[in-house]
Amino acid sequence: MSEEIDADDLVGEPAHAPVRITVDAAAAGERLDRWLGNQLRPTYSRSYLVGRIEAGAVRVNGLCVRPAHTLIEGAIVEFDPTPPPDRSLQAEPLDFEVLYEDPHLAVVRKPLGIAVHPGNGRTHGTLVNGLLHRWPQIREIGAPERPGIVHRLDRDTSGLMVVALSNPARYKLVLQFKARTVKKEYHAIVVGKVALQSDYIDLPIGQDPKQFDRQRIDLVAGKPASTFYEVIERLPGYTYLRCLPLTGRTHQIRLHLGHLGHPCIADPLYGRQTIGQYYRMIAERKVEGLPVPDFHRQALHAYRLRFEHPIDGRELDFTCPLEQDMVELLEFLRGLK
Repeated sequence: MSEEIDADDLVGEPAHAPVRITVDAAAAGERLDRWLGNQLRPTYSRSYLVGRIEAGAVRVNGLCVRPAHTLIEGAIVEFDPTPPPDRSLQAEPLDFEVLYEDPHLAVVRKPLGIAVHPGNGRTHGTLVNGLLHRWPQIREIGAPERPGIVHRLDRDTSGLMVVALSNPARYKLVLQFKARTVKKEYHAIVVGKVALQSDYIDLPIGQDPKQFDRQRIDLVAGKPASTFYEVIERLPGYTYLRCLPLTGRTHQIRLHLGHLGHPCIADPLYGRQTIGQYYRMIAERKVEGLPVPDFHRQALHAYRLRFEHPIDGRELDFTCPLEQDMVELLEFLRGLK
């Protein structure tokens, strides 16, 4: 929640029976991928369905079509949910901390610099590969390309994640994320002096049409997004924040803070106007022989995760201290004049 991926992109349990739906009048004119995603969520993610459409597993009136195909009333949409056989993932050893584990779920600390699951041509070295090595049973839990995953963090965002170890737990965790009942707290170190001690940022978010891996504020077609923040500590030229996302849009915290004019330190997507300032300061200190932190990622950490156990209903509440690189960054900034 990204932080994480948009909660609408959470994936559910794969089915095996073919799906056959007749398009009604209300859906006429809609794109196939968007309409099918709304019909089948949370069982299948939009990205999974787009892949299956492009692979020919979705047909409209018996014909293979593109994801952007425009639907007409009365069209018959057929979907073969059988996952393609070549998408099986390999189990690989990966060193990650497990904070909690029971037969239904685990809470883990995602290693820095590790993507949560394969994608964009990457098939190895992800958290999912490591999860399969530790818990082979998750291969049958959820979508085949993201077994056990109910939410995600960006590759360079550190902190807590919950992983489903059984299908009943996974389904109920997905519903909790979609209902926004999972409470999340992030810690961020941002550029500049944030004026208010605390505030809400309520700005809708949509994908940037010019850059697929970036989101933007979209007042017309964006999805509602709200982030509460408060100051933990004021530093010379920077601010240490606690952020509580009330919704779970992709890159929500990073985008909201960047739009506020206070992006996370070293954020390559939403801090482009200030990232040079930070690295110039580091370079100048190096030239002078002064100590500098070894920090090269967005300063964002998933610090706390609180949710209801999907099987027995217990409230589970976990915290995770900052990674050492963020600790050293804070110590460095406290020493600036």
